[in-house]
Amino acid sequence: MNPHLVAPIHRCGSAGGSAVHRHENACQQGDPASYRWKMRMGPSGPKIRSVHAAQVSMQHIGSVLEECSAVARRRWSKGAKLARYAHFVGSLPRELMTSDLAVLQWFADHSAGWPLTAVPRDLDSDWVVDYLRSREKHDDAFEVVSAGDFADYSDMRSYGVRPGCTLEPHHVSMGRAERIGEIVSEFESLQRSRPELVGTRVQISQPNPLDLALFVFAGAAVSLGLPVGQALRHCNVVIAALRHLPVFVEAVLQEMTEVTSQYGDRIVWQVESPIATLGMVKAEQLRAQRVLAPLLARQLAGFLIRTHEIGAATILHLCYGDYQHKNLLTPHTLAPTVNLLNRTARLMRKRGVPLPAVHIPCAYGADPAPLNPKFYTPLRRLDPDWQLIAGVVSPDDVDDSIHALALFEQASGRTGYGVATACGLGRRTVEDARLAAAATITTARAGQHDDDQISPNTSSSM
Repeated sequence: MNPHLVAPIHRCGSAGGSAVHRHENACQQGDPASYRWKMRMGPSGPKIRSVHAAQVSMQHIGSVLEECSAVARRRWSKGAKLARYAHFVGSLPRELMTSDLAVLQWFADHSAGWPLTAVPRDLDSDWVVDYLRSREKHDDAFEVVSAGDFADYSDMRSYGVRPGCTLEPHHVSMGRAERIGEIVSEFESLQRSRPELVGTRVQISQPNPLDLALFVFAGAAVSLGLPVGQALRHCNVVIAALRHLPVFVEAVLQEMTEVTSQYGDRIVWQVESPIATLGMVKAEQLRAQRVLAPLLARQLAGFLIRTHEIGAATILHLCYGDYQHKNLLTPHTLAPTVNLLNRTARLMRKRGVPLPAVHIPCAYGADPAPLNPKFYTPLRRLDPDWQLIAGVVSPDDVDDSIHALALFEQASGRTGYGVATACGLGRRTVEDARLAAAATITTARAGQHDDDQISPNTSSSM
């Protein structure tokens, strides 16, 4: 972490008061999902109160973000120090993805001047759906073996390799090297006009090769809850995915190496692995951790080690799935994630490879982060070298997001390196994306001078 980002920050709101003031009547109506929140400036910073979505004024939120940015700049100019980054996971609704510059500016504008882990530019609001559709263009190598149009998890497509064809890296490459160069150029232009972004990198989504392989070949095995019966009925495509995994690894590393050699000091790769996360949750459900956990951790650690060897800076993003803003599995605690990360850490440490920051989702799909302390208890045994980005933010109730953050930090015994939503914003409406961004900033600022104060993060940066 940068040396000026290591001391406590003030809670947004009046001194000694909560950052969020609930709209009590809304809660009594029993329909909190239909409520949103907006901010107003108080003497010590922004305050928040819940209101009905129809009352939210985007113009009002914009003016508050400007005021928030001004407050942050004044504090920094006086030598104030901050404890947590805000982390934007990446994607935006398609309506906002009009150009590279527009996306980069959106995140910069909605940071309220608060320090970011990076400024993301995802090329697909639905993570890898565009990539999966585009495999049809390689009809010399692929054929569709199970039709699907990606309407939802039950409508995923599966490809197979045509008889007589040998799958090669160019068949499965994401093909983004030139586009990433254009993104970096736009970001450098933006940095020249935004001094608060100096030293900040642009964030590029990088799905784990295991996830790419499984979704290309075994999409038909995917369904809500990841039922075992469906996976067994499609075991042949799962086996095909694992057999061709080395080709995907090679393709991904070729592209990362090319981009890193040119822009390595300006990019951070967000390595994304829903499969590792979901695999651990499913293994717990089936009581098969001893079999699956070592395999998933070995694959994830092996890939992270190889990205380190090519000089790529990374952030690890775990996920329970968010297509159509729905999760594939619901975790009961963070134990599966902790088990995965502890095993991964041991393998990486044996090779002398430092651990990247990791984004741990606590919310899932449209559900907010739990407020039961037992959900977070497994974090007590998490390897202390992980820098944690707490995926606790929900735009529907910022007060609960701050409460979840406190539970997360108390259980982990450390202030978060960053704060984030559970996943990207691509499956949300434009309005919800704006609210989620503002909620992220507010939660990142929360609570260093109240009774629940936690020592600031003093770990080193990636």
